[in-house]
Amino acid sequence: MSSIKIKPACDGTYTLYRDGDAVSSGLTFHQAQELAAVLRCLEPKG
Repeated sequence: MSSIKIKPACDGTYTLYRDGDAVSSGLTFHQAQELAAVLRCLEPKG
């Protein structure tokens, strides 16, 4: 399972990281949560 983290930026937006790499930035918190949920669903089970 990969590590998914949401971190705030100084401009009030959020960046989503997966395994330490930025996946997307400039998101609202809700958008970041939604993207994190999608990425978790796409992870292989096992």
